[in-house]
Amino acid sequence: MRKWLPVCCVCLLSACATSRPDHFYILSAQPGDSSEGRNVPRKVPATAVFLNVSIPSLVDRPEMVFNTSADGVVVMEHERWAAPFADLVSAALARDIERRRADVLVAESGHGGGHAAEFNMKVDVVQVSVHPGGRASIEAQWHILNVRTGKDVTGDDMFSAPLTGDGAAAATVALSECLGLLADRLAAQLTAP
Repeated sequence: MRKWLPVCCVCLLSACATSRPDHFYILSAQPGDSSEGRNVPRKVPATAVFLNVSIPSLVDRPEMVFNTSADGVVVMEHERWAAPFADLVSAALARDIERRRADVLVAESGHGGGHAAEFNMKVDVVQVSVHPGGRASIEAQWHILNVRTGKDVTGDDMFSAPLTGDGAAAATVALSECLGLLADRLAAQLTAP
């Protein structure tokens, strides 16, 4: 019994050291500034948009990633996304676009609908940055194809929002605001077929 006592103590101490709870976060759709959002009755028929979003592998992981410097990051082991980050970005961006355009329905990649869409929208998120105590930013490039006319629009920009507090919750709010700003731009570039 005495020879097992040190082993049991080590096991108990290591269990205590790793018992820090995980926290889970989602991205939220942001209200649009336009009066043409969802609070206006939907125009029929709705314009179908197929949305495909790509995310850099550095941040497409369960844990949140914060920037420590221009070329350094820290992976927040216990601050996690509640779903795959790419899915959260895609879902929030789709809802943001719909909130800005009452005449638009967005189908996300993996949810079908691409063959019947009037617009194909490809958004490549180039970089996601979160600087604690500073700002969050999303750099994106996009390509919007009007399937009926063959006309396409491309663009790129950086969207940023201040962190209003410390930690993962503030980063989540700021990233959601960045996606709202991106949605403002994308919704404005959806021209009638």
